[in-house]
Amino acid sequence: MFYCNLEHTVKKVVKTRSGKIKNAATAKNRFHYITRTSHFRHYKESAAEQIEFVKSGNMPSFAEGKPAEFWQAADVYERSNGRTCSSLVVAFPKELNQVQRIELAEQFIAEFADRYRYPFTCAIHNHAGSIGGIEQPHLHFMYSERHVDDIERTPEQFFKRYNPKQPEKGGAQKLTADVLGMGKAQLQLYRQKTEELINASLAQHAPTKTVEIRGIPVEVPSFVSCLSHRDYNKKNGTQLKDVPVMNKAGRFAQEDEPELFAKKQEMTAEINRIRAENYHELYKPYYEQELNKQSQLAREKRLEHSQEQSKDYESGPNFW
Repeated sequence: MFYCNLEHTVKKVVKTRSGKIKNAATAKNRFHYITRTSHFRHYKESAAEQIEFVKSGNMPSFAEGKPAEFWQAADVYERSNGRTCSSLVVAFPKELNQVQRIELAEQFIAEFADRYRYPFTCAIHNHAGSIGGIEQPHLHFMYSERHVDDIERTPEQFFKRYNPKQPEKGGAQKLTADVLGMGKAQLQLYRQKTEELINASLAQHAPTKTVEIRGIPVEVPSFVSCLSHRDYNKKNGTQLKDVPVMNKAGRFAQEDEPELFAKKQEMTAEINRIRAENYHELYKPYYEQELNKQSQLAREKRLEHSQEQSKDYESGPNFW
C-alpha cells in the first residue's frame, strides 16, 4: 500500500473576512510550494528536509525556461471554474537511493506529462517523519491539461477555448480525463500505473528488504500495491488494518503542550502497534519461514554441542 493522491486546482474566487476578493487556490502558489521558491523558500516540513530534484518541461514558447510565468498565466487567463493545474503526490520507496528516486521521477514525467505534451513541474521532497524519524521521500507532480502543440500563442490565447476547426485561432486543447477515455477511473488508473512504475524500479534496484517482525529481522520482497487494505484483504485473504492518520497539530506537538503531546504519544503507540500487526500479516509466510530456519539452526547447534560433549566424555582421562 502506498500514498498516491490526485487533486485539481480550479480557478474560483472567495471573499475573505475583510471583504476582499481573491483566488481560492492558485497554480503559481502550488508551484512555489513544491519548488520551495518565493515566499516558500524558507518553508520546511522538518529541519532536515531536502529538495532532491526539481524539473519543469513541455512549456509553451512564451514560458520556455520560465515555469513560474506559465503557472501565473494559468491563474490569470484560464476561464472561471476551469482547472489551472492538477497535482499528483506519490510516496516513493525508502529502499531507493536519491539517484534511483530521480530516475523514477523521470519515468513519471514520461508517463504522465511527455506522452500528452502537458506542461509540468515536479519535485522530490524528503524529510524525516514525525513518527520514528524515518525519511519520507515523496514526489510532487503538477501539470496542466493544456496540450502543447506547435502553434505559437500568447499567454492569453493559450488558455482560451480550443477551436478544432481552426486551432491557430483558439487556445491549446485540453486533454482531460474524459477526452483521454479515462473518465472517473482516472485516479485508479493513475494508481495502477504508479504501482507498475514503482515495482519495476524496486525489482531493478532493491528487490528485497529487511523488516523486523516480532523482534526478528526478516528478509522480504520489496513491492507496493495500489489496492486499499480492504481490497487487498479480499484478494489475498489477509487482515490488514487501516493506520490512523495524525493531523498536523498532533505531529508537531511539543512537551510544552502537555495535553496535545500526551495524545500524540498515545496515537503514536497505536500507529506503531497497527503497523507491526500489518507487517506480520503481510509477510507472515516469510516470518514463519525465518522462524523455522532459526529453530532448525538452534536444533543443529544443540546437536553439535551434544556431540562435542559426548566426544569429550569418551576421550577423557583413563585412570585404569
